[in-house]
Amino acid sequence: MSLEWLYSFDELRAYSVDTKQGKLRLESTIKHLPQLLETAGISLPKNPNVLCLMAGSCIEGLAFAELYKAEVTCLDLQKQMLLKGLKEARRRKLRLKTVVADAKEFAKKVNGKFDIVTILGSPLPHVGIFDFDHVVSQVKEVLSKKGSFLVEQSDLVFRIMPQYRDAMVPNVNPPVINVHIGFNPREGYFERLLFGRNKQEVFRVFLWSPWIIEYVLKKNGFSSVGVKPYADPYLMAQLFLFTARSG
Repeated sequence: MSLEWLYSFDELRAYSVDTKQGKLRLESTIKHLPQLLETAGISLPKNPNVLCLMAGSCIEGLAFAELYKAEVTCLDLQKQMLLKGLKEARRRKLRLKTVVADAKEFAKKVNGKFDIVTILGSPLPHVGIFDFDHVVSQVKEVLSKKGSFLVEQSDLVFRIMPQYRDAMVPNVNPPVINVHIGFNPREGYFERLLFGRNKQEVFRVFLWSPWIIEYVLKKNGFSSVGVKPYADPYLMAQLFLFTARSG
């Protein structure tokens, strides 16, 4: 499915830095990033080298560059989203570069070692467990000796139990109908059909819960794997922070 269409819906505009909601989320991220890192138990060296995977419009990457004078690389498949982040970085005179690539092959697309590799903004519902496992297996290749891997994700399994609806209408004009059409228990995703006046697409949502992410990190040989609850100050949502180190 085209994520560009999905991110045009009101409830997801906060992920695009060129929208009013996205700008507010960026300022919230800049304000609260030190608290997030403290909760995760991560301290950064001076002028750290940061890699943001599945970075979208680089909101988290912009915050690292603004707060810590970091040299940031943002990697994502969505070129248009990355361009929005790059434009904002240039406006703020920040050290940020973008790489258009699939996170499953990211180790071939970036150079150097990173003090922290992140997957922030809870993007894992776009990714199946087998692909995530392949991403995690590459992280050790690019981490510095004392580097940290940080993943942020809500418990989607728990969230859908009381909130899941078979049909809904996202807040967008012209209206778009969102209908449940199937569930794949083997690969762990459900499918929604989104259709509006001029187009329709099928969107897969993969299910994630803390124990699944923790297992994948430990399976790939990371030490000091930690899981901490964290309340997102902008979205007012219960999230979990997963930290892992290679040493």
